[in-house]
Amino acid sequence: MIERLALFLMLAGLALIAYAGFQRWQVWRACRSAPGDPLLVRLRPGIPAVLYFTTPSCAPCRFQQRPAIAALLHELGDRVQVIEVDAQEQPDAAARWGVLSVPTTFILDRTGRPRACNNGVAGLDRLRQQLMSL
Repeated sequence: MIERLALFLMLAGLALIAYAGFQRWQVWRACRSAPGDPLLVRLRPGIPAVLYFTTPSCAPCRFQQRPAIAALLHELGDRVQVIEVDAQEQPDAAARWGVLSVPTTFILDRTGRPRACNNGVAGLDRLRQQLMSL
């Protein structure tokens, strides 16, 4: 029984390390794509941003992610900007940024450089924390 628990904990740890590595790779890849990316043309300089990939058929996007982003915009106002990208309409953009599923959000610093990536729903607290740590 103890061997099974140890094996489970070891596999869970490896899975967490792999997931963290994937997120770092995704941010690294996004850093390579960001300079000159057509998606970022609308960015206002000096203001951090959330780059939000979604699709019309994504229920978690509609019922969880979009309300969290709306609350963030209500709370921070002009101190943050959001760029929403329909991954179905712009599959090339999703590929450039390494987006494999929606919702995916990238936190961009004041210069437009990606600093964090969230695969899946990122709540208001997480988004706020990531933006405040810039």
